[in-house]
Amino acid sequence: MVLFKRKPVKFDLPPKNITDHDEVWVIEKTGEVYNDYEKYLRRLDFYDQKLFTCESTGHSGYTFFEAMESQVSSEPVWEGIKVTETQTEASREIDSIFSDVLRSRVLHFVQFRTTPRMDDLVNLVFDEFKEQYMVGDRVCIEVEGPIGRRYGVITDITDNSQLHQNVFTRSPDDQYRAYTYIITMDDNNEPITKYKAADLQRDRKYYSKLILKQFLRSTVSRESWIGAPWMAKDHLAKRYKIPTKIPENKTREMVMAQRKLTNGSRQNGASPVQQTHPHQLPNGHAPQANGHRAQQQPQHGQGPHSFVNFANPPHGQHPPHLMHPQLPGFPQHMQGGPPPQFAHQGPPQHLPHGVPLNIPQNALPPNLAHILHHPALPVNLPFQHGFMQYQQFAPRNPSQQQQQQHQQPAPLAKPFEPIKYPIEDLDISQPRLSTVRPTLKFFSDDVPDGVESPAEEDKTGILMKSLGPLLCAWETLNVHDTIYMLDSFTFDDFAEAMRFSSEERDCELFVEVHCSVLKQIINENGKLQAPLPNMAEVEDSDEDVSSEESTPTPEPEPPKRTTRSSLRKSEVQQIVEKPRTPTPEPPREIHKAADFIADFDWIEQLKIRNFQNGGWQAIMVALLYRLSFDPIQKEICDEILTVLVPGDQDSSMESIAENYRNMDVNLRIAALDQALRLTVTTEAFRDQLNAASLEMTRLRKEKIEFQRKRKELADELFKLDLERKIKLPENTPASPSDAKENEDVSMLSVPDSVAETADGENEDEDASAAKSRTRTKNKRKAAAEEARKEKAKKAKIEAEKNKKQKEWEKLLKAVDDKKDELKECEANINELDDDLRETLVHRSKVLGKDRFLNKYYWFEHNGMPFGGVPNSSTAEYGYANGRIWVQGPDAEELQPCLEEPALSQDMQRFKFTIPQRKEKEEGSTHLSTSMQWAYYDDPEDIDRLIVWLDERGHREKQLRKELQIFRDRIAEYMEKMKKHLTKVDKTEEDEEDEDSKPRISTRGKANAEKEEAKERCLLWTNSIMFDEYGYIHSTEYEPPKKGKARVVKATKGKGRR
Repeated sequence: MVLFKRKPVKFDLPPKNITDHDEVWVIEKTGEVYNDYEKYLRRLDFYDQKLFTCESTGHSGYTFFEAMESQVSSEPVWEGIKVTETQTEASREIDSIFSDVLRSRVLHFVQFRTTPRMDDLVNLVFDEFKEQYMVGDRVCIEVEGPIGRRYGVITDITDNSQLHQNVFTRSPDDQYRAYTYIITMDDNNEPITKYKAADLQRDRKYYSKLILKQFLRSTVSRESWIGAPWMAKDHLAKRYKIPTKIPENKTREMVMAQRKLTNGSRQNGASPVQQTHPHQLPNGHAPQANGHRAQQQPQHGQGPHSFVNFANPPHGQHPPHLMHPQLPGFPQHMQGGPPPQFAHQGPPQHLPHGVPLNIPQNALPPNLAHILHHPALPVNLPFQHGFMQYQQFAPRNPSQQQQQQHQQPAPLAKPFEPIKYPIEDLDISQPRLSTVRPTLKFFSDDVPDGVESPAEEDKTGILMKSLGPLLCAWETLNVHDTIYMLDSFTFDDFAEAMRFSSEERDCELFVEVHCSVLKQIINENGKLQAPLPNMAEVEDSDEDVSSEESTPTPEPEPPKRTTRSSLRKSEVQQIVEKPRTPTPEPPREIHKAADFIADFDWIEQLKIRNFQNGGWQAIMVALLYRLSFDPIQKEICDEILTVLVPGDQDSSMESIAENYRNMDVNLRIAALDQALRLTVTTEAFRDQLNAASLEMTRLRKEKIEFQRKRKELADELFKLDLERKIKLPENTPASPSDAKENEDVSMLSVPDSVAETADGENEDEDASAAKSRTRTKNKRKAAAEEARKEKAKKAKIEAEKNKKQKEWEKLLKAVDDKKDELKECEANINELDDDLRETLVHRSKVLGKDRFLNKYYWFEHNGMPFGGVPNSSTAEYGYANGRIWVQGPDAEELQPCLEEPALSQDMQRFKFTIPQRKEKEEGSTHLSTSMQWAYYDDPEDIDRLIVWLDERGHREKQLRKELQIFRDRIAEYMEKMKKHLTKVDKTEEDEEDEDSKPRISTRGKANAEKEEAKERCLLWTNSIMFDEYGYIHSTEYEPPKKGKARVVKATKGKGRR
C-alpha cells in the first residue's frame, strides 16, 4: 500500500458517460482513466512528486511509482502489485524463513492489537515468541569448546506437566508447563534432549527483530485514526482463518467515546482509573486513595486484623463449586474436573471484608498461593498445620452480615494534593483581588451599560456593531496592500475617511478603497472573479411559490340525499355567512434598485473602470442589489439600498452619488464590508496566500541556515576566547616597580671603571707591570664577551616577545572578527524574523485571552510593518494603529458558565460564581459579547494589565508572555500615535486662533486648499499606485475624446493599461 501523508492513496473514479468514440488518457499502473488532458497531466505531476511512502518498508521520499515498486507483499497475486524480481526474491525469503505455524501464531497474536508504534509491536512479538518453540523451529544451543554454539532443528516436543502434578495441585498455566525438547543437530544429526526452554535460543538468521519488522510491515496494517488496531491483510486472514470482525471496544466510535469519558473525568477532578475500577462499586471493597488501598480500622470486639475472615459471599456472586465442595477438605477441581479459570484484568470485584491487606507471601503453601487472588475463598481447604486456628467464620445470617457491613468504618479521606499550575483560569479557587483590570476605552458612541457616554464633540457616529467590520476592513486592506494596490493608512485616517462628507471635495482614501475593492470582483476582461447569488433561480422559486398560492382549493361536495328546497336553503345560508375576502394591497416598493439596474450594465462599466462622476457608487448599488438575493445578506442590503435608491425618488448616477455622500457612516461601513467579503474568495487572493506560504517556507529555511551558522560562530568564538584567556597572563604588561625589581644585575663583583682605576694605580706601585697588563686585558675581554652574550640574549628575548605580541594581536583580531560575524548573523536572523512576521498574512494573530475569554489583538503583530509601509504617503506619522484592541467573549464559550448548573457548581466549589468574579475583577468596564470592542492606548495601562494577569492560568500565562515580549514595541507606537494626534489637535487650535483675529478676506486658491486640508484623511494619497502606473484607481478610465469631422485612426475607448 502506498501512503501519502500517512494515508492510503485513493484512485480517481473513471468519468461517467464515456462512449467508445471519446478520446481518453489512461495511467496504466493505476488503471485511472481521464477524458480531460489537463486533469491527466495534473495527476501525473502529483504522482511524480517525491512525497510518497512505502508502507511495507517504511521508506519515504519516493514518487508514487517508486513506492509502488518498493511495496513488497507476501502474496503479490492477492495484492495485485507488480514487483521486481529482486523484491520477489526478498518476499520469498521472508516466506521461507517464517513457517506457516509461526506465521499463523504471530498474526493471531498481532490481530486487533492497539500498540501505537511498529517498533513497540515488534518488541512485543519478539518477547512473546522468544521461548515458545514449535516442531520445526531452528534453534541453537550453547556448548563448551571452541565451537561455542551448535545449530539444529526441533524434531519433537513432549509435555511433562502431568508428571509434576498431584491431587493437591491445580493444572498449571501454559507459562508454567514443563516440556522436553529433542533437537537434531545439523552437523552430525545427533539428537540432543533439553528440558528447559531457557537452554535454547532461536537462530538469528531466521528469527530477529529486523526480520519480524519486515514481516509485519508486509502483512499487517491499520487505519489512520489514533488508537486504530493492527489487522492482518485480507488474503492472510482468509488463509490462516484469522477473525476480522473488530471487537466493539476497539471500534473507532467506542475508542472516541472512551477518550471523551476519560477527558471528562479528568476535568471533573478524578482520575479515570479511580472512576472505572470495580472496587468503587457499591458491592466492592473500600475505595483507594492515590492508587493505594486504604487501611481498614479494626472493628469493635474483633481486635487487630491478624486473621483471615472467610465470609460466605452472597448467592449468585461466586461459582457453585466454591460454595459447595463435593468432598470434605478438597475443592472440586482436585477431583479430576476441569480447573477453574480466573482471568481478572483489574482488582477483584468481590473480596471478603475480613481479608487483611498485608498478608505475607509465605502464609500459604506455594501450590495454594493463587487462592489469595480468587474472588472468594473456600472454607474447607487443606491448609498447613496450625493455620486453621487463625480463622474466624463470619455469621451466615444475611441480616447479621449486612449489619456487619454497615458497621465498617468509612474509607480514609483523600490526602491533600498540591495544585500543579498552570490550570484552567476559571478553576483558580483563590483569585487575586488586590488589583483590577485597567479601565477600557471605547471608540464607538454607544457604550456598554455602566460606562459614561462620550461628550458631544467627541462623538464619531460609529456604533458598536460597526466597529468590528471597520477593524476587519482596515486590517485586510493594509495587510494585503499588494492585492488592492493601496498605500498603507492609519486606522484614525480610515475612520475619519469613512465619515467624511463634503460637496466641494472627495476624500481620496474613501474613493480609492471602494474602487480597489470593486476591481477585484470583475477583472479587465469582464470575467466575474467572486461567486454571486443567482437572480434567475430566486425569481423562478418565487414564481413557483406564487403559483402554488394562487391555485384554488377544491370546495367540499354537498351532502348526499338532500332535497332541492333544502339544498337551496343551504346555498343561501352559505352565501350569507361567507366572509368577504379583502383585496390585498400591492407590496410597497422600498427601493428602485431593480429599475436602475435594468438600464445600467454595471459589469461593463466595472470592466472599463468607469468610476468617475458617480460611477463607483452606481456599481455599488448594482452589486448590493445582486447580493440582496442571498437571504442572509438581504436585510442589510435592502437597508442600504433604501437610502441610495429610495422608492419615492427617481434614481440616477448623480442622485446615487449625492445619497452616498449623505449616507450614515454605519451603512457606509456595512456596504464596504459586503463588497470586501467577496474579494477574499477570489483566485488572486488565494494565489497571494499560496505565494506567502512559499515565501515563509523559504524564509524559514534561510533562517535555519543562519541559526546553524550562528551556532558554529559561537563555538569558534568560545574556543578563541578560551585561548585568549589562557594567553592573557603572558601578554599582560608588567608594572614599573616589577620592571625595576627584575632589572639585570652584573655578576662581576667590581665594576669596569673601578677595575680600570685600580689597574692604573697598581702600575706605579706594582713592580711587575707586564703581568698586571695581561691580567687586565683578560678581564676586559671577559667583560666584553659577557656584554656581547647579554646583548644577544636580550635581542633573542625581544624577538620572541615581538613574535608573541604579533600572535596575541592576531588572536585579538580574530576574536573581534568573530564577534562582528556573530553580530551580523544575529542581525540577519532578526531581519528574517521581521520578514516572517510581515509575511504571515493568512489570519489575524491573537495575542491571547484572559480568564473571562476576552480576546486581545495587536493588529501590527503580523502581516505588516510595525509603523506601516515606510514609503507610504503618511509614513511620517510613524504608526499604523497604535492600540491594543479587546474583543468580548464568544457566547458559545462563556455563556455555559453563566447559566445553571454551572452557577450552582461554582458556588459549591468556590463559594462564588463567574458573574461575581467578573464584576469584582474587571473593574468598572465590561464586555459581554463578541460584538463589543474596546481598546488600550496608554503604556501605563499595558503595565497595569500585565500586573493584573494571573500566570497561574493557562490563557493568561500565554497572554502575559506575549505582552511582555512586545511591551516596548507596543508602548513605542502608542506614544507615536498620541504624539501625532496631539500635534494635529494643536495645529487646529492655532488655526482657530488665527481665524478669530481680524484680517483681510481673500478668495485665493491656496486659502481654500488650506481650509479643506484641516481633515487629516485628506492628506493621504495612493502613491504606490501612482508611482507604478501613473494613475490611481478612480482616474484609470479615460472617456473617448470627440474630435472634429475628419479621418482619424480608430482607438479603443478603454482607459490606460
